[in-house]
Amino acid sequence: MVLPSPTISFTIPSIHDDTILECRLYHPTKPLHNGAEGRSEWRKKGAIVAHPYAPLGGCYDDPVVDAVAGEILRRGFVIGTFNFRGAGNSKGRTSWTAKPELSDYISFAGFFIHYLHNLEPPTLISPPSHLRTTSDNALSQTLLPIQSVVSTADEPPAIDKPMSLILGGYSYGSLITSYLPTTEIILARFASVAKGTAEAEIRLRAVRLSRKWNQESQAEAQKEARLDTEISRGRSVLVREVLRNTSQSITVGGDESDPGTRRKSHETSRRSMESIRKSVEISRKRLGSGSRQYSSQTSVPTLANVEKMETVIVPLPQTYYLLVSPLLPPISMFATFFSDIGHVHRKLQNHSAAHKDRRKSSDFNAAERKMVTHTTLAVYGDKDIFTSQRKLRKWVENLGRAASDSKFQFQEIVGAGHFWHEDGVEDQLKGRIKIFVQDIVSGHMW
Repeated sequence: MVLPSPTISFTIPSIHDDTILECRLYHPTKPLHNGAEGRSEWRKKGAIVAHPYAPLGGCYDDPVVDAVAGEILRRGFVIGTFNFRGAGNSKGRTSWTAKPELSDYISFAGFFIHYLHNLEPPTLISPPSHLRTTSDNALSQTLLPIQSVVSTADEPPAIDKPMSLILGGYSYGSLITSYLPTTEIILARFASVAKGTAEAEIRLRAVRLSRKWNQESQAEAQKEARLDTEISRGRSVLVREVLRNTSQSITVGGDESDPGTRRKSHETSRRSMESIRKSVEISRKRLGSGSRQYSSQTSVPTLANVEKMETVIVPLPQTYYLLVSPLLPPISMFATFFSDIGHVHRKLQNHSAAHKDRRKSSDFNAAERKMVTHTTLAVYGDKDIFTSQRKLRKWVENLGRAASDSKFQFQEIVGAGHFWHEDGVEDQLKGRIKIFVQDIVSGHMW
C-alpha cells in the first residue's frame, strides 16, 4: 500500500532555531462505534517515518518512506512524516553536523505525541426513541463498516494502556532516529513552555489540529450513521459513495500564537538585532556624545519576561523504534561531518530529572541503550552499498546481546540494496514490518 493524499498538511517551527518545517499527517480508515456494550476500545496508535539525506534528494515523498509508512497506515496507525530543514519546502538548509536535524525530529515528535494525546474517538448519538424506526434500533446494535485490515476485535482492551508510538526512519532518517532521546525526555521539553517559543507554537498547533480532527470525525460518524439508516430503508448505495468522497484534506500554515508573542527564527532575529543596533547608533549620534549609553540587547525581551503557558503532562507512550537501512561509520560520520551528535542527546538528558535513574553500560552508548530497553526492529539488505554486511551484522548482533533482556530485533534481507530497488525485496521489507506492527497491535511486545 502506498500513502494516499495526506489528511492534514501543515508546518511547525523547529525548536533548534524556529526554522519552518513541512509536515503531513495520514489518518487510517478507523472503525466507528456507537457505544454499545462489549464494543472494542478505540486505541491511539501512531508512527513517524523520517526520510533520507536531503542533499541527495531525500524528502518525505521518498518511495521507501512511502512503502514503509503505507504498510503501517494499513495496520490502523496514524502516520506522521515531515521534511527536515533543507528538504522539500521546509526552510533552511541541511547542516553539516545533524544536530539541527535531530532537533527537527524532536520538534515533530513533540507535536505528534501531543496530537495523538488529544484525539478522541467519535461517538454516535442515537436519535430520540420516539423518532426511531425498527432499522434504526437494529443499527444501534451494530458496528459500521471497517476498511482497515486489522480488526479491533483482535486487539487487547485499551483500558489503562498508553498510546503505541513507533519512531522510525529510513537511511539518514534512521540515523537521526537512533540518536533521539527517550520519549520521556522529549515530553519534558514540551511540558512547561513560554509563550511565543517554538515549543509553545508546536503545542498549540497539536491541540488545535486534533480538535479540528475530532470535530470532523464526529461529523463523519454521524453522516455514516445516517447513510446506513438510509440504505437500510432501501435508498441507493451510490449515495454513500458520493458523500464519502466529499471529504478533503486540510492544509494549515502560519503561526498559532498571537503575532506580538511569537519568537522569530534565528535568521530573522539576527536581521532584527542588526536593525536595532543601527537604530541605536543613529540615536546616539543624534543625541550627542553625552547621551546615556544603551545596549542593543536591552531592547529585546528575554524568555524570563514572557508569561509561561500552563504545564501539560502527557502520559508516556509505549515507544518502539524502526530503523530501515541504518547508516553506520564511516558513512554516518560523513553525514554528520564527524560531529558528536550525541552531545545534543546528552544535553537533553541532563535537563531531565528522570535521567538520573537510567542505568549505565560501557558496552553501548546512550543512544543505543534505548533500542535495547525498547522494542526495536532494524531491517537492512545484505547488498547495502553504504554499510558493509559484516559491519551491519556485528552491530545488530552486539545490540541483540547487549543485555540479557535486550528487545532489539533485526532482519537481513538477502539480495536487498540500500534503495530497495531489487525485485521482490520491497515486499519482503513490508512483510517484516507487517509482523512487527501486528505484534505491537496484538500486545505481544508489551
